[in-house]
Amino acid sequence: MRHIAGSTRKPVGADRQLRMDLLSNPFGPSIHAIEALSGADDLHTPHEGATEALRARLAARLGLRPEWICLANGTDEIHGMIARWRRSQGPFVTFTPTDLDLERWIAAHGVDLVRFRRAADFSLPLTTATPILPKEATTVVLSPNNPTGTAVGLHETIRLLRQSALVVIDERHAAFGYRSLAPLVREFDNLIIVQTMETGAGLSGVPLAWAIAPPKLTRSLARHTRPAGIARGGVLASLATLDDMEYVDATIRRVTAERSRLFRTLRKLSMISSPYPSWANFLLARIERGTAPFFAEKLATRGIFVHLVEHPDLANHLRISPTNSAATNALKDALIDIALEL
Repeated sequence: MRHIAGSTRKPVGADRQLRMDLLSNPFGPSIHAIEALSGADDLHTPHEGATEALRARLAARLGLRPEWICLANGTDEIHGMIARWRRSQGPFVTFTPTDLDLERWIAAHGVDLVRFRRAADFSLPLTTATPILPKEATTVVLSPNNPTGTAVGLHETIRLLRQSALVVIDERHAAFGYRSLAPLVREFDNLIIVQTMETGAGLSGVPLAWAIAPPKLTRSLARHTRPAGIARGGVLASLATLDDMEYVDATIRRVTAERSRLFRTLRKLSMISSPYPSWANFLLARIERGTAPFFAEKLATRGIFVHLVEHPDLANHLRISPTNSAATNALKDALIDIALEL
């Protein structure tokens, strides 16, 4: 029996705590994925047959051959592989503000990390006239970016590709409305696109990700795969999810619709500046009356959890993920009540 978003299934936390601080799809994984995991043993061990089947299916969805896909045990492992491969070939570049955990993870692999500040609207500070990136740079960009929700456009990407030895676009949040840049890998030999089902399909518990790139790059990257191989848990869950994309797509439509409603709700509140437009499954909002820690703590006492952004470039900001209309309404009422305490 197929399970789709039109059923009575509720987002995680809909009848308990309101978790508006999480990044994964609040409706959770497909029932097909749950059944595939419950019926398998040794989920931590590799299964070559299933791994090759997944690589072939992912490639077919993109209109590519399997050798254009390199699998790994999650997005962190992909970035670790890239760092080990490229750390002796030049600096790594990121654009702040972005995910501090990703920057720390890359730096932990002994790379020379160079940060460039984004523009006021969080776009990349690139021009056609003056290249700013170091020679031989490996440039890593989240698109959509965490926590700003902004995405890299086609022209920005081409400028990155012309200024960098290698460009890595991490699209882990792209399922929620952003058009993938994966087609560009056919045109540029220095581009890697990173994708996953951890966020869009709710598979954060069985991490698996893949790099999309010309075969010359995927072969170099694959040399840095961990010796234990790709855990079958993530492979089986991903294969089962591909059989139930109707469910995934339906839940994503519900999340993006609620994101729009959450945006309209927050922009009407005087204690919050209008949230930034977002292509991701979250919104970034600045507290204008009081402080972000004060509101986050007060919301938590009411059972509503939002993410307190601790980035030095984003003082007094909250990242809020949409779940359902009841959560949005509860958040609005709680924010109004808390503001009365100021």
